[in-house]
This record gives sequence, structure tokens and C-alpha cells, in this order.
Amino acid sequence: MKKLAFLVLAAVMTACSTETTETTDSPKTNSEDSKTVVEVEKPEYPEDRKFNDFADYIAGIEGTEGSSLKGLESSSTWQNYKTAMDGVWKTTNEKLPTMKDWSSTEVNQGAGTLFYPFSGPDFLHADVFFPEHENIVMIALEPIGTFPNMVEKSEAEKDGIYLNGVRKSLNMILGKSFFRTIAMAADFKGEVDGNLPVLMQFMKRTNHEVMYQEAVAMNPDGTLTTDMSNNSDSTYVGNRYYFKREGSDVVRTLTYFAVNLQNMPYVSRGGLVAKGLDTRTDLVAYLEGIDMKSTYLKSASYLMHRPTFSIIRNIILDNSEFVLQDDSGIPIQYFDQNKWDLTFYGNYSFPISLFAERHQEDLKNVYLTGGDNVKSLPFGIGYQYRKGTSNLMKAVKK
Repeated sequence: MKKLAFLVLAAVMTACSTETTETTDSPKTNSEDSKTVVEVEKPEYPEDRKFNDFADYIAGIEGTEGSSLKGLESSSTWQNYKTAMDGVWKTTNEKLPTMKDWSSTEVNQGAGTLFYPFSGPDFLHADVFFPEHENIVMIALEPIGTFPNMVEKSEAEKDGIYLNGVRKSLNMILGKSFFRTIAMAADFKGEVDGNLPVLMQFMKRTNHEVMYQEAVAMNPDGTLTTDMSNNSDSTYVGNRYYFKREGSDVVRTLTYFAVNLQNMPYVSRGGLVAKGLDTRTDLVAYLEGIDMKSTYLKSASYLMHRPTFSIIRNIILDNSEFVLQDDSGIPIQYFDQNKWDLTFYGNYSFPISLFAERHQEDLKNVYLTGGDNVKSLPFGIGYQYRKGTSNLMKAVKK
């Protein structure tokens, strides 16, 4: 049995939705059946309204009655931010129905766990393509950040700086469908110190209630705990969010870690050194224990084209049942077609000039000769984000 703590919780969630069971061992009477009705209690989840209040605020959506941040909404700072967010989301909201319709036909993976490496805080596309997956695991280099006290920031006249920082960090993902890691590293060195507000805005703007957010530590065996008392300097600490779609009782989780997925240590431009998967057996055990049904890869910097990312590439290929990716993900040569059924969408000729050396001639030939195995893609996504220039590949394990 997989050991991941939050998946155990999620399994209980799935199994224990309120239902009735009937026993009919006793003979029926003329007037009624002799039935024993057993009510199965729903599992309990942590919940604190302050997280949803903040999600409303940071999404530029007026909070409901009793919101702890209601008093800040009348300020010109927030009103201007709200107007800006409505404008930024306008084009995205026009595009989402097309993406959802395509996903319901071509992806349609139902329940399970989604693994989204090299994700940044991109909850938006994870939810569009995998709306029924109860658990999402996202890993990137961007820091998690801290949950802010917006009342204190307002009193210190720093709320405008914070909101502008959030707005700036959203420009690329909503305008071009991808994040730039270096740019976001700079964005997250001011009042906004990580991707927490971006994630929570995405949740709210996609019609979710944010129930709770908590820190989780990774044990040496790859399981997760909320007990921080045994942490060392090398312990990986992430964030776990509990959320549910408006109108639904299904509670979902998103777990995010800011860690290195390269085989060997990673040295950032700022001097940060992070160990690689060749020595982080805890992270490898965690990834192999999350029971990943699906993996999604988008704008992944062609990292898994490199031999230095072979461990994470093999973990995905060995453990996933379903992979949806653009050409920046895993090269087509690693998909053994005796094990995978492949379907291609959109168009592919060459990568953008920044990644020209990652061109896949075999993938280009598929698009030239694929016939019925190559289908249209009715939207733009990834580095080549304009409609008609993008590509996606669907891989289903046989």
C-alpha cells in the first residue's frame, strides 16, 4: 500500500462519502422491508475561513458577509486591483470553455492523482484538464511563500505593493500560458515572497472554495507529516491546500514543493544549492508513493530531454497511466509504443528559438505523416501559445 499520508486521507474521502447500506438478511413483512440503514459519516477536513477570505481578496472578488478582509475592499488600492484583475482574466475566461470542452472529450481521466512537475503555481491548467482528480502534486523551483496579514500590510501602506506584485506575476501565465522561472524568482523577492497568492487566486477564479492551507514536512521514508518538531535543515517542507469546487462536497488537495528534480545538485544564479534526486531518496520515495494516475507537462524548459533529468523522466514513465504534454516534456523517443498509445494534437515544426537545440525530427515526421493519429487543437498553449502553432501529445499506457 502506498504510504503517502494525504492520499490515505483522500482515499478515505472517496470511500466515505455519505451513503446508505442495506442489509436484507431478515425476511420481508407484508407492510415493509426489514432494513438496517447505516449512515457512514463523512471524513472531517481542516477548515479556516481566513483562507477563503484571502482567496477572494487576492482574486479581486468581493468577499461574502463576515469576511475578515471586507473592510479593505472599499479602498481605492483594492478597487483598482479588482478592475485590473477583471481585465486580465477577460481573455482567459473567453478561452477556458473551449479548453474544457476539448478536455472532456480528449482527456476525461476522472478521479485520481495528478502529478505536475515544473509547474510553477499553474493550478489553472491542472484544473482545466484534470478537473476530477482529487489530488494534485505540483513541484517547481519557485518558493512557496508565506500567508500574509493583509490588514497589517494595509495599515503599513504596503498592500498596494503586494497587490501589484501579484498582478505582475500573473502577466505571463494569463497572457502567454507559461511562467518564466528566472522572472518569477525576481518577482518573489519583494512583498510577495512566493507563489501562494497566485495559487489561491487561480483556485478562486476557477470557482473553488479554499478551505485550508498548511505546511507539510517530508519524512525520510517519503511520507508526509504536519508535525514539524523533528525537522532538520535538510527536511523538505511544502504546502498542502484543501479546496472544493463551488456546489460540490468533494474535497480535493493540492500539495506543492519547491525542490530540485534534477539528478544532481542544482546551483541557482542566486547561489542556492539544492541536492538532486540521486541523493534525495526521501523525495524519490514520495514521488513513487503518490499513486500518480496522470502526469501533465507544459512549458517544461525541455529539461527531460537532458540526461541529467533521467530519474524524474523514468519515474513518470514507470508510474503514470496517462501523460498529457507539449513537446517541452518527455521526448517522443522515450515512449515505447509497445507500452503506450499515442495521440497528437495541433502542429509541430520546431521549438521556439530559445530551445532550438531540442528539436525532435521524429516528432516532426509524426505530424507530417501521422494521418488520423494527428488531430486539431482548438486553442493555443505552451511556449508557442498562439492558436494554430501549439501542440499536445496524449499518451495512454496499454
